[in-house]
Amino acid sequence: MKKLKNLSVAMLMVTVLASCDKDDNEEIIKTEDLPATGQSFLKEHFGDQKIISVEKENEGSEGIEYEARLDNGVVVKFDKDGVWKEADAPANLYLPTAFILPTIVNYVGTEYPDAGINDIDKERAGFDVELTSGLDLVFNLDGDFVRIDL
Repeated sequence: MKKLKNLSVAMLMVTVLASCDKDDNEEIIKTEDLPATGQSFLKEHFGDQKIISVEKENEGSEGIEYEARLDNGVVVKFDKDGVWKEADAPANLYLPTAFILPTIVNYVGTEYPDAGINDIDKERAGFDVELTSGLDLVFNLDGDFVRIDL
């Protein structure tokens, strides 16, 4: 019976420790510790939303990255200088478009009038855009449509 009790305690500890596994390269920071460029971006484009948390992440060779979570479920990622890299909204929620290149916004509005932009990632070669319909579009750095990403 004692062995069973010890085994149960050991299994419980393993479960607890595994669930607490947190990447040592991430830390929760105050909103004011986000670079000023990122703070301004959030105020300008998501000013109606409350910032739930801001994480500072050390991505190794990619450097420092910040991630802000808003009360409507939107997550915005920033580079080390606070310049946005990615914005991701929950399903069926549109992102504001003022920070997105007008050529991308116009293309989506013309070609997919019933869909909104749900997610946008800045990549080295351009932008990856996901629509609320689930369709993924790829644009070059100038915002010109390249292809549908299957």
